[in-house]
Amino acid sequence: MRLIPHEDFREVRGDGYLKRIMLEAADIGVDGVMMQEVEFKAGDRVAFHFHQVTREIFYCLRGPAPFVINGKPTVMREGDCLVCEPGDVHGNPVIENDFRILVLKVDLKDHDTVWLDRQ
Repeated sequence: MRLIPHEDFREVRGDGYLKRIMLEAADIGVDGVMMQEVEFKAGDRVAFHFHQVTREIFYCLRGPAPFVINGKPTVMREGDCLVCEPGDVHGNPVIENDFRILVLKVDLKDHDTVWLDRQ
């Protein structure tokens, strides 16, 4: 058993979000996985992108959590789970409310993200 306190999470500010990396492959002895909490703030945006190999599993901690995935608006409510397959184009052109999700990345590869409309 191992407890990892919230204050030990590594924070990384992205373009339109703040992620707190909770667990990486080395922490749990499984290659190609990462778990992170991601916080979005009203007024920000996340550019459309996709992952070539990585699969992302989203769990909504605080919502609603709106995304556009493959051109389709999708809204997660608290407790909802969403699987973003490799190649699924996703982002959020207009974040209208604060929300927070848990993201489990599977088959994580370095330099796997392809940004489509980064400004």
